[in-house]
Amino acid sequence: MWGDRLSQPLLRKNEKLECVSWDEAFDQISKQFRRLIEAGKTVGVLGSARATNEENYLAGKLARVGLRTNNIDFSYHCLCLPLFEGLEDVCGGRLPATRLNDIASSQVILLLEGNSAETHPRVASSIMKALEHGAHLITIGYRRTQMARLSSLHLFTTPGKEREVICGLLAAVLELHRQEQILAPVRGERYEELWRNFEKVERTKEFRQAAEWVTRAERATFLLACNGGGGDHVRMDAAAFASLAAVTGHLSKTGSGLLPLVAQSNFRGAYDMGVTPKRLPGCERWDDAQARQRLQGLWGSHLPPDQGRLAEDLLQSANGLIVLADDPPAVLPKGEQALAVMENLELLVVLDAFGTRIARQAHALLPIGSFAETDGTVTNMEGRVQRLRAAVSPPGKAKPGWQVLAELCVRFGVGGSFGSAKDVLHEIGLAAPQYAEVEQRLADNEWSTAVVENVDGARYSVPAPEGIVAGLSSARSSHVLVSEGSFDWGRDPLVMFSPTLNRDYWSERKLFPRGFVEMCQRDADALKVSVGNRVRLRSAHGEVVVPIKVCGDLKPGVLSVPYAFREELAGVLGRGSVTAVSIEAL
Repeated sequence: MWGDRLSQPLLRKNEKLECVSWDEAFDQISKQFRRLIEAGKTVGVLGSARATNEENYLAGKLARVGLRTNNIDFSYHCLCLPLFEGLEDVCGGRLPATRLNDIASSQVILLLEGNSAETHPRVASSIMKALEHGAHLITIGYRRTQMARLSSLHLFTTPGKEREVICGLLAAVLELHRQEQILAPVRGERYEELWRNFEKVERTKEFRQAAEWVTRAERATFLLACNGGGGDHVRMDAAAFASLAAVTGHLSKTGSGLLPLVAQSNFRGAYDMGVTPKRLPGCERWDDAQARQRLQGLWGSHLPPDQGRLAEDLLQSANGLIVLADDPPAVLPKGEQALAVMENLELLVVLDAFGTRIARQAHALLPIGSFAETDGTVTNMEGRVQRLRAAVSPPGKAKPGWQVLAELCVRFGVGGSFGSAKDVLHEIGLAAPQYAEVEQRLADNEWSTAVVENVDGARYSVPAPEGIVAGLSSARSSHVLVSEGSFDWGRDPLVMFSPTLNRDYWSERKLFPRGFVEMCQRDADALKVSVGNRVRLRSAHGEVVVPIKVCGDLKPGVLSVPYAFREELAGVLGRGSVTAVSIEAL
């Protein structure tokens, strides 16, 4: 048995979880949620990028029709939201995507780095194939990662200052256009207006070289790591990066494109299924009258009129919550705070295959199959829908997640009859226009995949130039602390229970039980400290004493803490992922 598996439905009775039948569990859950709704209390649902499309679709339908709320989200969405809002400023409602094969055949690749060789090995493999054919790789980042060491040009930056590099590239591209008039016009944009806003931005020799490579390339790929963090600067960074792709014509060119690199595999699937308060199935806005009317006709019910709450806000305000294959404490930046808040919920229902931390404090625990024990589909960031087939049956009395959610929908009077995951996929095709032909394309060849395209077409528009340039500053702090990454891999169930995958995580926990901070050798020498020595970090948010590790690939002045140890440095990081700090050796 893989890890701490859940195999039978449980209800909390007399402060203890006790085994019950499925019928009793469903009856109690529906009864308690109706009590909360009738009392006017806040309820909601958390889906997951670890769940299938069918499970996420039914979770959204259950929330909006059964619980009468738009409070539907998933934890990892909160970390990526500022980045995707910046992309939407340029791309409209269209999620940008490109194919791995297009990356492999690119002539130029621009990578806003997040250690992709470790976090996205398939993308890194495609990059290496392109390099074998003579492609230029341009990396932007604060550490010399494996991809940076392979690059034709690495543009060092400081965390939180990435937009200075991107705007420098934009200025160099526009300068090249003025000299040679080689760019195709971007829809609705005038280059002279853009130039007036960027002509004073510094353009180094490296920026001009990178701009020439990107501008002259027939096929170029822009890869954007999602490193978490909030604030307007993340949104503006993403908008600037997408604007660079749009201005050079690669955002809408066949064989080129932009791909955000997210940590969880079915992020796009959850987004496409409308597991977010701002989107309906098909990525359509929740307040789009035509989309709402179509969905109301399909579901036979009016949709809630009020916009829902994001996961972090929902945890703070909800009285009752259904959680599908999600573990907010392991994902959200303030994980321990989320865990404490969830202890105070009046009703917590957890559907999962594994015994996560929140599963231990649930009032109702419903065991579902893992990805290897259920039929369904997932959608990767390429937009490729991939079919899952159950290799084995779920253990004990556990059921496939789609089946549990379908039965919950029945208890809440939600219309629809689903005898299989294929039945759910058929309805998804009716609810989300871009999935209309996926069912047939998968049926034609049972082992194939199907690619979905966004129905609204390309609507690219570079945002107001002053909005991109705003906030740029040449000021530098003596040291900057950054929380690296956006996902705690050590606490993901599929990693947690694997001794091989989890060995580095637990080794670091044993060596540094109170966390650590990484710095380069030059900074360590200046402070006269070595591995294990403690330093005091101070920021506007507070201070913390923490041991150090020496890392050879970091830029001087940059201190890095792995996302898994974010809680240990929360006192100095605050709510963001980047902050200026002073450092003192002890």
